[in-house]
Amino acid sequence: MQSDDDSNFDFAYSTSSTASTDNAPAPAEGPSLSETLEAFKSTGGEGSKSSAFKALTEAVESGSECEVQTLYEGPPKCSCCKNWVTTYPRDLESSIEEQIETKKKALIVRMGKSHQDGKPLVLDSIVVQSQYLKEFLSEVFQDYSGITTSLEKLVFKSPFHPFYYRWDVLEELAGNRKNTDSDAATHAQLLYNLLDIELRETRNEITDLVKNGVITYNTLWAIFPPHSLLFSTINGQNRVLLRQDVHYAGGYLSLVVKFIDWNGRQFGYKTTELTIDQFSGTQPITDLGVYPLKFHPSRTEVEEDLKARGEKFRDMHGFQYVSYKGTMLCNGGQIREIDERVIVDASSYADHHPMQSNLLEPLDSQELAFTVCVSDDIHYGDNKNASLHSYQPQPSRGPSKRQLSYPPHPNLEGPIKRQKKDTEFDTDFTAAELLLCNSHVRGYALKSKRWAEFDITQLRPISWNDSAFPNLMLPEGFKNLISSFIEGHTTGESEFDDIIEGKGLGVILLLVGKPGIGKTLTAEAVADKVRRPLYILSAGELGTDAEEVEMRLNSVLAMTEKWNAVLLFDECDVFLQKRSMDNLAHNEIVAVFLRVIEYFRGTLFMITNRGDAIDTAFQSRIHLTLHYPDLNAAARRSIWERFITGSEPDSPLDDESYSKLSELPLNGRQIRNTVKISLLLARKEKTALSVEHIWTVLRATGEVNVGALKVCHDPYDMDTNVQAGPEYLLTYEES
Repeated sequence: MQSDDDSNFDFAYSTSSTASTDNAPAPAEGPSLSETLEAFKSTGGEGSKSSAFKALTEAVESGSECEVQTLYEGPPKCSCCKNWVTTYPRDLESSIEEQIETKKKALIVRMGKSHQDGKPLVLDSIVVQSQYLKEFLSEVFQDYSGITTSLEKLVFKSPFHPFYYRWDVLEELAGNRKNTDSDAATHAQLLYNLLDIELRETRNEITDLVKNGVITYNTLWAIFPPHSLLFSTINGQNRVLLRQDVHYAGGYLSLVVKFIDWNGRQFGYKTTELTIDQFSGTQPITDLGVYPLKFHPSRTEVEEDLKARGEKFRDMHGFQYVSYKGTMLCNGGQIREIDERVIVDASSYADHHPMQSNLLEPLDSQELAFTVCVSDDIHYGDNKNASLHSYQPQPSRGPSKRQLSYPPHPNLEGPIKRQKKDTEFDTDFTAAELLLCNSHVRGYALKSKRWAEFDITQLRPISWNDSAFPNLMLPEGFKNLISSFIEGHTTGESEFDDIIEGKGLGVILLLVGKPGIGKTLTAEAVADKVRRPLYILSAGELGTDAEEVEMRLNSVLAMTEKWNAVLLFDECDVFLQKRSMDNLAHNEIVAVFLRVIEYFRGTLFMITNRGDAIDTAFQSRIHLTLHYPDLNAAARRSIWERFITGSEPDSPLDDESYSKLSELPLNGRQIRNTVKISLLLARKEKTALSVEHIWTVLRATGEVNVGALKVCHDPYDMDTNVQAGPEYLLTYEES
């Protein structure tokens, strides 16, 4: 029998022996057990001494009940503490997509709120859960990457561009399955019907625009499907490019495209970006700065021209020595017109432009396949800046040339798989790959001394001057001596090493003589004779500081050795003149030359007008020193005849005129300049070149003492400046 005190306690708090569960409803809120005990003691009654009270006190000891109590974080009561409650939060209920009934569905259609006039809801995304549909879509996007049939679900987001691009394939495959009575056919038809409703209006609009040869800015994306070849004009050259990615940016459509390039080591894909500015209304497709090649009105002609250019680009890999007449594109966007010989060498170009990216994606790279994004949205929690870096589905870098190659026109853009070659680099290009080749090659202009890009269509084989060396005005035996030196070194017949390995393997010649007597011409003629490039090094290229001189000299010597070029060091006495005690900086430069040139393996011509000024330490480094005598009358006559008859084969000058001209104390360079100006004067007067024109030029330029020039019948009266008779004879008197 309970006491009154026990009855009062039972009324205040009741206990239950039933174990609670996480999902059980929470008991009605009331005083806690400890609060009840304190209230019972505060009554001051005898109840605190009762047996019931003692039993209750023992029961409330910590962990005495064999039960689990789950608490949940509730609404905060303050900023520093968490408020734990027994009620399960309603906002944490399981996602509807995780519920069993939803997981049974082949497709989940997510409808989002529309923020534009018209429909209140728009299709946001489609979740594919059916294994039949996953396998179906793997066929639809067979040439794409990203479709993994083992994934639990595939999520496609609006505006469903991949389905637009592959609609014909999807429609064909769905139609094929429609003829079979199977679950796979039913599921495929379900997806087709859903997408048909969503894309029908867009497809009809774009079809109508393209049928009329125009497009709007908002539908530009539709004419640039993956794998498509695009046409554009870049730097005045027709180009075909491979579409990699298309996306709208602020006020323009960005087209990330690829083309085939050569970096000196391999062929590969290089990426660049083209843009189309936003426009209103419609615009003809062929008026766009870049558009699909299939819309070009002269597609066949363009393809034939670009294939021929691509073959030339392919064959220009490695080192090439050619002639070029056209525009060269210098670093920084400078454009210059040149007519000279150039070295095509992409590898050396890259070495001299380390800040420019030289990386190419291999032609057989699997990373080039266009990717369909099937991932769901990524949750960024409370990061308010997540939108700045939020994931956006991006296509990959375009079709691999081995994975997605192309047959000839008219179906140039269909995929054909090829096997990877085992060679160092593959030059067996397909027709489409030839179209994608760069229009320019990189190299060095020898006369302009500039690294640049050259239009490959303007490269020509060199017209060698085989008459230059035989016609050199040199003393007897000089030409044979020079020829034996150079040809022996070129063929390797005279190669021998020094006591110290690597020293003395080059050929160094010093040519000494007055200006205009053929020293530079000798080096030029020799280079043409042995079919090698000629690099002319001037003092201004090297600088004035010893460290700078050494760095630049080593760079020049390395290039000329790589190109097997003849190196001509003009006016070498500027750097190689005798050392002195009062010019330590110059002494340091001389020491640099002595050390570096000793290990040079090529052919070096050093030219000076002051042979006696060269430091004596160079004598042991120079293999052959040639002293050029002044031109005699016979040599000058030969030079006059060569320049005049070479430009005016029908010149009226006779032997007596040439004999008199040969008596003038002019060097070869002065004779050349005089003939050049006289020819310009004759053409201005629309007459043949005559001695009268030469006389006029000599008087005007002052190349010789005018007072020493006498004529029997002066064409111009010295006092009245009235033209005399045409009969005259030019003579020269020593003054």
